[in-house]
Amino acid sequence: MAIYLVLILLYANAFESYLYSMYFVTVMYPVILGTAYFFNFFLVPRFLMNGRRAKFALYSIYVLIVSAHLEIIMIFLAFIYLANYQVGAMHPSILDVSKLSMTLYTIVFAHGFYLLYRKYQDTQSKIEALEDEQKKSEEGFIIVRSDRQNRKVLHKDIRYIESLSDYIKIHSLEAEAPIVSKAKISHIEHELPKEFIRIHRSFLVNLNLITNFNSVQVTIGDEQLPISRSYKRQVKAVLKD
Repeated sequence: MAIYLVLILLYANAFESYLYSMYFVTVMYPVILGTAYFFNFFLVPRFLMNGRRAKFALYSIYVLIVSAHLEIIMIFLAFIYLANYQVGAMHPSILDVSKLSMTLYTIVFAHGFYLLYRKYQDTQSKIEALEDEQKKSEEGFIIVRSDRQNRKVLHKDIRYIESLSDYIKIHSLEAEAPIVSKAKISHIEHELPKEFIRIHRSFLVNLNLITNFNSVQVTIGDEQLPISRSYKRQVKAVLKD
């Protein structure tokens, strides 16, 4: 829509009418849109990204030729409809195919750069997520405040974490009694690596210590913990993997 409006403004002076400019751009837009999508979603990923640069260059030339011919056809249609066969009524910039081609490919390449920028942003986000996950795994522990002291709890020792409103109970392999800390389970969840999964709004469990499971509960040691309906699909997918 942004490109469409910019083109209408661009050709408004040539037609001396926003309405005629809109008609002209509407006629030309399918060629622009089709070329942009074919170039960026077919040629670039299939040939350029796979190192087939010679074929990419060749097919790009073919696309340029086909697009130019389609533009001529569309100009002819616009000539019929808007100028009623009066060439003098058409602005020179409208009849200049080279300028129209430059406009078209400026949009195509701008769209391509935008897609590359978005892909770069997505890649950076994935890299940051992986680095964060690796950092969690390397650290191997969390620190919680309990009994007015900071307690270091190793990830591998955590059997499961139970939520009690504003408090949590960390059930550990090493400690006989649960470690109680004033914290929210959602905050602790973000500090733990992917080996920990939420099975219930009140339970966060260590996947490595699950001995048995079914559709309604998991077993850790001699304890059964419920799987809530809202987490069932997520738990099923992870445990099956």
